[in-house]
Amino acid sequence: MVKERFSYTWFDVFRFLAATAVVLEHARDLFWQPARVGGFGAVYKVVYFLTGFGHEAVMVFFVLSGFWISSTVDRKMHRPDFWPSYLVDRIVRLEVVVIPALVIGGLLDAIGAFGLHGPLYTGNSGAQTMTYAVASRLQPQVFFGNILFLQTLAVETFGSNGPLWSLANEFWYYMWYPALMILAVRRRVSLLLASLLVAVLWPKLLLGFAVWLMGSALYRLDKHKVLAARIGRPAKWGLCALMLILSLISAGASRLQILPEMSADLVVGLCFTGLFWSLLLLDPKVPGFARALGRYGAGSSFSLYVVHFPFAALVAAFLLRGQRLMPGLTALLVLGVVVLAALAYGWIFSRWTEGRTPLVRAFVKARLTPAPESLGGQ
Repeated sequence: MVKERFSYTWFDVFRFLAATAVVLEHARDLFWQPARVGGFGAVYKVVYFLTGFGHEAVMVFFVLSGFWISSTVDRKMHRPDFWPSYLVDRIVRLEVVVIPALVIGGLLDAIGAFGLHGPLYTGNSGAQTMTYAVASRLQPQVFFGNILFLQTLAVETFGSNGPLWSLANEFWYYMWYPALMILAVRRRVSLLLASLLVAVLWPKLLLGFAVWLMGSALYRLDKHKVLAARIGRPAKWGLCALMLILSLISAGASRLQILPEMSADLVVGLCFTGLFWSLLLLDPKVPGFARALGRYGAGSSFSLYVVHFPFAALVAAFLLRGQRLMPGLTALLVLGVVVLAALAYGWIFSRWTEGRTPLVRAFVKARLTPAPESLGGQ
């Protein structure tokens, strides 16, 4: 029997927390007046600060993605059918969520842009996350460009759904990493090396790839049990506490723009990589409430990330009619309800999409596998 690794559940908890941080920042921007308006107390200044870690949360996603994809590639890259199997796994994993999210998000945006006619959808509400006319991004070429993961490269993100920017990064990292590893380990040139042309054309992807590769380094540290047997459990607890503090400090420094964005992303990625490594070393047990968060993180965080913005934008346009709330108890209550509703929406969406990924993969692979007759069988 393989021993359960509690650290993997902790990773899923962080996926939940990261996705929720993204939702919080976007919901606060859509529903509340910007912080520069002022006129509110110190408590709400703290709330503004604590609900602004969406970008740092994406760096956490990149590190965890690098860890899990590196594990998959390492286990399977010597198989003769690696590329067909790997590409089906990765593309189905993404598209089974992305395509329905684009369709439903486009419908919600159409209702808001053409039915409600509010300033939010024309980019005139003052929300930093919607500074453009949404209707101009509902064109077919933008839709298909997002399906092909060319958003922010050759096309804009579809409709109001700005968070889709990171999916283009993820997709191309999925292509680059195994192509480079097969070249380095197996000394074989893959056609997928041609995907590196994307990095030449759009070098802005490389910073995120550096953070993503920290997750790959994390996998190597864990695989080779670096320090695992050399330090005792008290020292592992101390390392975990230290890395948690450093991770929070780095995220705060990034949020306050103390460091340039490029340096901040690298520092945040490095600190969280250290935190995840310490969790792998320590492997602390997971309390019941955290397990529940981990289940959501494992099964629904991707869906939540991809679908929350058009949903929250339509709710904001319908309820506020172009206005935004001043911080207060009412605004806090509205923010909390909207975030909980987005979490519920993401979970329901995931049951019909993300949760069916294994079935769709099996279906696609069955259709791509040649029948015995086509292989010369009788």
